[in-house]
Amino acid sequence: MPARRTRNRSPRYLGLNLAWAPRTPSGGAVIEATEEGIKLISTTSLRAHEDILAWIARNRGRQGAVLAVNAPIIVENTSGARHCDRALMEHFSRHLLDEYQANTVNASHPRTMGRAMMRMGFDPDPSAEGDRVIETCNKAIQVLLFDVDRPIRLKSGPVGARKDAVSRFRETMWEMLSDADPPLLPSPALSRLLRADLPSSNGSRVGELEDRLEATLSAYIAAYLALRGPHECAFLGDLENGYILLPTSRNATPVEEAEEDEEEYSDEEYEGDEDGDYEE
Repeated sequence: MPARRTRNRSPRYLGLNLAWAPRTPSGGAVIEATEEGIKLISTTSLRAHEDILAWIARNRGRQGAVLAVNAPIIVENTSGARHCDRALMEHFSRHLLDEYQANTVNASHPRTMGRAMMRMGFDPDPSAEGDRVIETCNKAIQVLLFDVDRPIRLKSGPVGARKDAVSRFRETMWEMLSDADPPLLPSPALSRLLRADLPSSNGSRVGELEDRLEATLSAYIAAYLALRGPHECAFLGDLENGYILLPTSRNATPVEEAEEDEEEYSDEEYEGDEDGDYEE
């Protein structure tokens, strides 16, 4: 009698590069854990509100999911910027991140989507059990995990410049995350991203690839949170008014250091060093 195939029983890690406008395309990525590391299972382009929610429902899996969103999902201020956005700019000012102000006027679409995800049962608390949805920031992630002083800017400039940026982004992502903790392992889905033809791509195809790459980086952070734990993440802001969750380093803290330096995870703003950079 043939052996029964064992199904993957670990949670799934989803990444969503969510557009700020309802008619602008978004990107989705699915990552699963293995004994050796994590693997990219699939990426996709998403458009309508209903398409995004249906994609989440299909891919959350029986064992639950951690969903990381590269967009503001908890927004309560009617004008100006959230506290977490100001904190992000303060910590990363010398890295020249794009400064933006998320409020209920200009971020109404991601805010609506965030509320819909919570109605689906995703808990916005990073330290919760079960299905979780978190907000992250890919440009800050690049500074922290890619070993770059300035983030590689996708979706900026003419098509030729965007192709160059995509090429650098995907090469750097593979180089830096393949030996990080958790390691990103080779997979057919990742190979399709890394080998996608750029020279013959038009603007819309380049935009689709940009969304898929951004979603993959967000999915990596979902896996990072789940596998390394909230204590190895930076938490800017609070659950009531909005927060941004970020990784702190490419490699896990040694057990000895963790025992000596471990601090209780809380909703307090993450403290950087005197220069405004995250400690590594």
